[in-house]
Amino acid sequence: MPLDPKLAAILAAAPPWPDARTCPVSVLREAIRASSIAFPRLRVPLASVKNGAIPGPGGGLPIRIYTPLGRGPFPIVVFFHGGGWVTDDLDTHDGIARGLAHGAHSIVVSVAYRLAPEHPFPAAPDDCWAATRWAACRAREFGGDASRLAVAGSSAGANLASGVALRARDAGSPKLRAQVMFYGSGNYPSIETPSAREFAHGPILSRDDVHYFWNLYLSNPEKDQDHPLASPIRAASHAGLAPAFVATAEIDPTRDDGEAYAAKLAAADVPVETRRYPGMVHGFVSWLGVIDGAQTALDDACVFLKRNLAVPGGSVAR
Repeated sequence: MPLDPKLAAILAAAPPWPDARTCPVSVLREAIRASSIAFPRLRVPLASVKNGAIPGPGGGLPIRIYTPLGRGPFPIVVFFHGGGWVTDDLDTHDGIARGLAHGAHSIVVSVAYRLAPEHPFPAAPDDCWAATRWAACRAREFGGDASRLAVAGSSAGANLASGVALRARDAGSPKLRAQVMFYGSGNYPSIETPSAREFAHGPILSRDDVHYFWNLYLSNPEKDQDHPLASPIRAASHAGLAPAFVATAEIDPTRDDGEAYAAKLAAADVPVETRRYPGMVHGFVSWLGVIDGAQTALDDACVFLKRNLAVPGGSVAR
């Protein structure tokens, strides 16, 4: 299927994007941040949005807590932003966090984990694990229900969410009720997939960009690529993981890896809902309020979260 017409028009009108490999990381970060926050803030009703910081393995860990309207305690979704483990922050993914809080009627704890190359693997997975444990332990303090806990992420953040799910299963706590992955690969790109070949030049994300970000993230790619917190698909077992929602974009070099991870979960009898969004590119959910496909994917994820985070024996909020 061709690129979504509305998305194609936006990309055609946009200025040339800097080449990730030749652009200094600081410049790339600023360019992505500027383009992300240029979109109008997603307008959904929420009770509050509060910034804070929690103890993390490397010091203070910035978070932002989005609370929906209504009476708690609410389910909790711990969210990890994308950006190849190298770029992005709480502001660049503010729209997704707001959309999840409103649509899933859940408190969203958005986490600004440490970025590579200054803080390579496993800094980001360790921060995300610390934030998830904090949310579970301190849930009552911010109106959350630790018994209804999920993780979610986009792109690199989806891989981080998958890693948290593996860690939570292995540790026995906190118990996760769901995991949501928007266009996460789940795997180091050591094997070229059909989607990587077909969409080697993007748009938005190229095959070379994928390799570049991975190699900034992993200090020793030859060794670290097999670690399950880097490549969740390579975990020894996927049995017993929380139910998963896996969203992929049709026009994305990482699409096949993400769908292979979903198939791996299904083969381990993990309940999985996999959706491929036609005409969409990597990162498309960030364009909430701009392209229809972004809202469709968010709505699908919210239905999944409400179903899996419902009070046992109670009704699912609509």
